[in-house]
Parts: sequence; C-alpha cells; structure tokens
Amino acid sequence: MTEETIKVNVFRFDPAVDKEPYYQTYLVPREEGMSAMTALDYIYNNLDGTLAYYDHAGCDLGICARCTGKINGKPGLFCQTAVECDVTLEPRKKDRVLKDLITLAAKSSTVLC
Repeated sequence: MTEETIKVNVFRFDPAVDKEPYYQTYLVPREEGMSAMTALDYIYNNLDGTLAYYDHAGCDLGICARCTGKINGKPGLFCQTAVECDVTLEPRKKDRVLKDLITLAAKSSTVLC
C-alpha cells in the first residue's frame, strides 16, 4: 500500500541570498483534515529545516492572523485552511518578504495628540 501524497509548492525567497523569488515543490503525506500549516510543519520537520514561516506555537486558532498568506492565490490563514490536494502557498505581500513566508508587518498608525 502506497501513501497518498500532495504536492506543496512553497514561495521561497531570502533577499540576503537570492536574486529572485522561486517556488520549491515538496511531496507531503496527505492526512484527513490537514491544514496548510500542518503541511508547512511537515516540510520543516522532515524535509527542509530552512523554510521560514510563522508557526502556530502562539495561536493555531485563527485569532492572531500571523499566518495570513495566499493559498492557491486566495488570502487565508495557513492554520485554518484545509488542504486536500496539490496546493501553492505564498506570502500575502511578496514585496514585503523578509524570508520565504515571513513578511514585514504593516506599519502601525500613530495618533498624535
């Protein structure tokens, strides 16, 4: 019996090293009810420990929104979006990438009194 896998295409870019962003494809065992975050965790723990992403240690409940990104081109939370087949994971804003799926937070507004 062969284990069913899905292809997870992940946006990769380290501005300190790479001239251009690229996508890297990983084969991940498919699990019933797995989220995009579960797939990223598998990649990081088993295939590529250099992958940078906001893990779910602080949330995993969809509250903090740190893991907001694009899943097959649509915005969503990696920790809450179910993945059942091949998927592409990208940062929400590619022009603000610090590394891979980690982006620079939006500047906060300051109210002057």
